[in-house]
Amino acid sequence: MEQKQSNGLSKEQKMFALIGEHEGSSMTVKDFCELYDLSPGTYHYWQKKYHAQLRDKPIEHQSSFTLLKVTEPQEESTAQDLFAEYRGIRFTGSHL
Repeated sequence: MEQKQSNGLSKEQKMFALIGEHEGSSMTVKDFCELYDLSPGTYHYWQKKYHAQLRDKPIEHQSSFTLLKVTEPQEESTAQDLFAEYRGIRFTGSHL
């Protein structure tokens, strides 16, 4: 059993929180490690454990994305209905 640190978090919880924070930032590993006084080796050790833990979780708990069912368009949309287009995929205002 992991011992809790003075802030009530285990070492694993603290490091996983830091890894998640870094992955949501635009900082380099070097700058992030300097900011939190970590060695790059320690960072990469915990990053590997963090990703292994995510990989081992059941799929329904990994993401907050929703499954999108893609269907053929019922009618041709006009440029006026066009909300957005990305790489040939059209999102229209009339279907939102």
